[in-house]
Amino acid sequence: MQIVEEMSAEQRKVLLFFWTSMKYLPVEGFHGLASRLYIYRSSERYERLPSSHTCFYRLCFPPYPTKAMLQERLRIITQEHFGSSFGTW
Repeated sequence: MQIVEEMSAEQRKVLLFFWTSMKYLPVEGFHGLASRLYIYRSSERYERLPSSHTCFYRLCFPPYPTKAMLQERLRIITQEHFGSSFGTW
């Protein structure tokens, strides 16, 4: 995804944590994860932020009407204080 490629390494790290609750990838990289990473469209209203189901490596996005809105919502959840708020960073 182009939006993720444009993120800083720190933002990608927080996104991984938000998505999987893992601070770091295993030594084997993505192949070392217990499951594949999944992206789903949720039925939530587009005003909502993305959500995750970390046990199942699922990232859920409401149907955002524009790429800019998706990018802004990802920027919000990849702020360190937000993306890691449910765990210990």
